Amino acid sequence: MDNQVENTSEKKPSIYKRFMNSKAFYPITLGLIAALCVSIWAINRSNKLMMTTSPVSQNALTAGDYLDEPTTAVQNTTAKETQVAKKEKTTYAYENNKAYEGEWMLPVNGDPGKDYSAGTLVKSETMGDYRVHNGIDIIAKKGSEVKAVNSGKVLEMYNDAFWGTVIVIDHGGEVLAKYCGLGNKTQVSQGQIVEKGTVLGTLALVPCEQKDESHLHFEMTVTGEVQDPIAVMNMNSKSE
Repeated sequence: MDNQVENTSEKKPSIYKRFMNSKAFYPITLGLIAALCVSIWAINRSNKLMMTTSPVSQNALTAGDYLDEPTTAVQNTTAKETQVAKKEKTTYAYENNKAYEGEWMLPVNGDPGKDYSAGTLVKSETMGDYRVHNGIDIIAKKGSEVKAVNSGKVLEMYNDAFWGTVIVIDHGGEVLAKYCGLGNKTQVSQGQIVEKGTVLGTLALVPCEQKDESHLHFEMTVTGEVQDPIAVMNMNSKSE
């Protein structure tokens, strides 16, 4: 009897051997290995992120910095994005053609008409109301040549129900000029590079100001803000 019990205990496999021989051994073992690998990867990534996002002195960066190495985290990325956005906003610029600098010319030969109103409401004879006048009017005969006030790039050309045929030119230094009231037959095309004095077209009509004398309506913006074209072109002393 004792021999039978003893033989039976010897033949019974241990729990460890039974686990190794079971179908669950390999799935459980692979799962543990996978969990270990994921944990190691997560720890390494966390350490890298902590190193990458370490604070950088604000004095070390400016909005105009153009940084090549993407190793100084969020501040460098922001500086790059700011620089790219600025480049996209001003599509064309000359070294010696910045806002309030350089020699400019009037877009058409004529006499001064309605001035830039600087946000003040002025009477519109055509529209029969009071409204802001965001540009200057230069009185000239229909058919007069309209010229680029400085070198630049033609950004837009379109027909407007209020302003007639409009040409928008980027003159550099984030200075955009809008030439309003040209005829349909223009002499430039969108995307064209023009020099100062290039003929853009001829004067026709400004529909929303047609009761005024024949004139060119001319506007300028600097960094997206409407400004007095006479001031932008340094012509205050010439107009006095």
